[in-house]
Amino acid sequence: METKYGTLVRWLADRNFGFIREDQTGLDIFTHVSGFTAKVASPKGSRVRFHLAPNPRRAGDPMAVDVEPLVASAVIS
Repeated sequence: METKYGTLVRWLADRNFGFIREDQTGLDIFTHVSGFTAKVASPKGSRVRFHLAPNPRRAGDPMAVDVEPLVASAVIS
């Protein structure tokens, strides 16, 4: 799986999902809290690395998984 990089541009805390703007394409990629490898203190604006996987709820659309913040201070231990 190719590693992608981007910025979390939208986060709906009450619904546990948001969107990452991928650096390479500029597209907004769906992600769910379950796709993160660690809890994120304030996810919006966080720089992240991730992988793409098929979105099981929207055939043909990708979703971000294995999402990791690039700044350690964004992680809650």
